[in-house]
This record gives sequence, C-alpha cells and structure tokens, in this order.
Amino acid sequence: MSVLKLKTNIMRNSITILTIALFFVACSSSKSQTAKETNVTFEDQLSKTLTAINGAKSVKGLFENSNKLKRLSAIYPNEWLSDYYVTLLDIKLSMGAKDEKKKESLLNEAKEFLASLKEKENTIESEILTLNGYYYYALIAQNPQKNGQLYYKDVIGAYQKAIAIDKTNPRPVLMLTIFKKKMSKFVGGDLSNLCTKLSQIEQLLESSKPKNEVYPKWGIKELKKEQQESCNKL
Repeated sequence: MSVLKLKTNIMRNSITILTIALFFVACSSSKSQTAKETNVTFEDQLSKTLTAINGAKSVKGLFENSNKLKRLSAIYPNEWLSDYYVTLLDIKLSMGAKDEKKKESLLNEAKEFLASLKEKENTIESEILTLNGYYYYALIAQNPQKNGQLYYKDVIGAYQKAIAIDKTNPRPVLMLTIFKKKMSKFVGGDLSNLCTKLSQIEQLLESSKPKNEVYPKWGIKELKKEQQESCNKL
C-alpha cells in the first residue's frame, strides 16, 4: 500500500471517529438539556408565575398569569397551591372589577376552584378557611345590601375557625380585623384599638415563616393599606 493511500485511509478513519464522537456529544448535550427541562419542578413553575403576578403592571397581565396557574392546576391535579392562588387571584380581581358580569364570572370561578381545593390532600386547613371567608366577603362586596345579611356569619365563622386551628397564621386575623372594620358602619363595633391590633398583626406577619417560598405569605400589602387609611402612618 502506498504511503499516500495509507495517509488517506488514516484521515478517513479519523474523520469517521470524530463524526461519531461529535454525534455522541450532541446526544449527550440533548439528553442533558432534556434532563434539565424534566427537572423543572411544580414549585419552580409556580414560583415563576407568582413572581410574574406580583410584578404585573396591568389587569391584562394578571389574567394572563391566572391562565398559567390554571394550566399548572391541570398538569398537576394533585397539587393544591395552584388552585389556591387561582381562587385568591379571582377574589382579588372581583373586588376591583367594575363590570358586574365580569365580577360574577370571577366569583363563580373562585367558587369552583375553592370546591376543588377542599377535596385536595395535604392542604393547610387554616389557609383554606381564610380563603373561604375571603370569598364570602367578596360576595358581600359584590352586593352589600343583598348579601350582607346572607353571608356575614359565614365570613366571621370561617375566619374564626381558621384562627382556632392556627393562632400563628396572620392572614385570618388580618382579614377578620379588616372585615369588622368595613362592617362597623353597618353593625357597629369598637374601633378604638384598631391601630394597635394592626401593629400586632404586622409583627405576626413578619415572624411568620412559610414552609417554602410558594406557600401562602400574602397580607402585608393589605395591612399597609389599612394602616394608611385608618392610622395615618407616614
């Protein structure tokens, strides 16, 4: 065999080996990428969506991220937190909605997700009861004259049960305080210690430690709003 032919064969073999090596590197990279995508957890996706909700600049942005929560709920039917946040967001959006049909639609959806939520396992009962009280509060806000007497006891009862189950949970304490303040002009009530109560709830919120970053920890915005309105804090 000539030297030239030998060199040619060696070069061809080298190219073949290199091609095979590059193929396996590509496959390995593809598998690695797939593994990374597969390893994206429910908590990761929920955390990203909640961050987007907190940073939303418009109602449209909130609705878009609400749809992401619903997709998570469909993909992970055994997880309760996606249903929880859909319900919470629907309630909050209903409070700000001006169109009565939209308000009603949001509350109907909140009712459905709340019912689904109550069937889930490994939930935090105190948080679910707080959400239940908030839902009835939203119904009253929708039509105070019609729904005030209908759901007043449901709001109070849900919040009180949530507090009885977990006295360290600041959300039912906060929402019960806010509700009593809002309803005081209709049913009366002593508001002289309201600001002291709100300060105590603030300490409770600050000391509260959720299980992880996607577990319920809301309340500080609602608290600050009440303090600004009722206590003239600067």
